[in-house]
Amino acid sequence: MIGKTIRYIDLFSGIGGFREGLTRAGGFTCIGHCEIDEKANRSYETLFDTKGEWFCEDIKKADPNEIPDFDLLCGGFPCQPFSTAGNRGGFADPRGTLFFEIARLTAAKRPAYLLLENVPGLLNHDGGRTFAAILHTLDRLGYGLEWQVLNSKDFGVPQSRRRVYLVGYLDERCRGKVFPFTETAGSSLVQVLPGTQGNRVYSADGVSCTLAAQAGGFGGKTGLYEVGGLPIKENTKKGYKMAYPGDSINLAYAQQNTRRGRVGRTIAHTLTTSSDQGTPCFVDMNEDPAVTPYARCLTAGQSGSFHKHRGEASGVWNGCRIRRLTPKECLRLQGWQDDRIEKVLTIQSDAQLYKQAGNGVTVTVVEAIGKRLSAANREVTAID
Repeated sequence: MIGKTIRYIDLFSGIGGFREGLTRAGGFTCIGHCEIDEKANRSYETLFDTKGEWFCEDIKKADPNEIPDFDLLCGGFPCQPFSTAGNRGGFADPRGTLFFEIARLTAAKRPAYLLLENVPGLLNHDGGRTFAAILHTLDRLGYGLEWQVLNSKDFGVPQSRRRVYLVGYLDERCRGKVFPFTETAGSSLVQVLPGTQGNRVYSADGVSCTLAAQAGGFGGKTGLYEVGGLPIKENTKKGYKMAYPGDSINLAYAQQNTRRGRVGRTIAHTLTTSSDQGTPCFVDMNEDPAVTPYARCLTAGQSGSFHKHRGEASGVWNGCRIRRLTPKECLRLQGWQDDRIEKVLTIQSDAQLYKQAGNGVTVTVVEAIGKRLSAANREVTAID
């Protein structure tokens, strides 16, 4: 019987991305964690009070008889065997077989829920047979399963990081209550530039008025709708020019609309001694850099300078040069808040922090899933 909070175990915990997300979601209590990396575990124990909780360094040595009962097993098992950035050895890679340690503990403890994370490459590895084996294993244990590829950039952080999340449950009444995440009701219509009817500009993110057979008038929001861009004042007939991701914006005389050429299409303006241009984006750390609105997916090797492959890692423009992201910025891109980040900055080297950020799960994604899972659990237990 599940109590007021969902008790969970945090496997392959890293520095605690799952725990941070579930803490923010509310309704969860951690009873223990497992992490083989000594330095990552040091960060974990700095961020969270683990006194009196179960702990095991190596999941292969975890004895289910020594683990307190729990309602949720969560963890991001090693992704290197399935990632396109790795050797894709799958179950032939010793790290790939660690999923079966999850299955072993699941079979012994029978938690009500599972929450697992990995790279999208898991879905098509070995022609889909690897993922089919995972589903078959959990299905035989009696779990209903749902999964979805989610991108961190859709959960409040500017990082394009696609990961597959898998939810398992013993109670079939939980079906469809966590996934899918879809865009539903939009926001109210927002006017981004004023003007006479037919010339004013509305954000495409809002919901337009219902179209009618009658033309004009009656409060209808007729006008222009900008799509995916930012209106910049310019001395043109429209009075503005749209800047899109990858464009540069001249920030000199920002409040004047008597100037032209303030938006550069996918290129920077001529550099001057002042910092009068901005880019709503990140810059690739390679010889042929592209400008992107979101950071490339963080990796454990984020600490390198320039990278060999196009689009491998992001940097930021720093006045007159491209610099790499700092460890603090990388942790922010994973959804960590500054007060939490400061605690680990003082105890870890930059190299370790880059590794821990790149190996982690995005906190805000876990938080969103946790809120839905907690709500589903309340609904099901209320019926009982």
